[in-house]
Amino acid sequence: MTFEQIRALITGRMVAFTGIDQAWIDYPNQPDVFRPPATGLWCRLNIQYASAFMAGMADRPHTRKPGQISIQCFARERTGTKAINELADALEAHFAYWQSGLLECVEATQVVAGEFEGFYQVNVNIRFRAG
Repeated sequence: MTFEQIRALITGRMVAFTGIDQAWIDYPNQPDVFRPPATGLWCRLNIQYASAFMAGMADRPHTRKPGQISIQCFARERTGTKAINELADALEAHFAYWQSGLLECVEATQVVAGEFEGFYQVNVNIRFRAG
């Protein structure tokens, strides 16, 4: 599996997520500058690759490509944590143990990043392996 195939499948899965308006998801390196909404929640998708490794040898080498999907979820400071926790739970349910072809997502973890520059942040991290 190529890195582009991995990116396309993960991005496609995020596009299929209905728990937040697609206009409020910041996808990597888009042509237009993303501007967070004045109110409500928003997210940023990141795909972080780990070191690929040879997983087998038959008529040619077989490579596995592991990594982590990190979805940063943001709420305005002082707006409470219920809505952002529900969003993080919905993202976990959407991605954890999902599989498409040779791409397999496994467990999801939520990490509270806290408050910074007017936003409260929770990251949803989902490990994946491809190949």
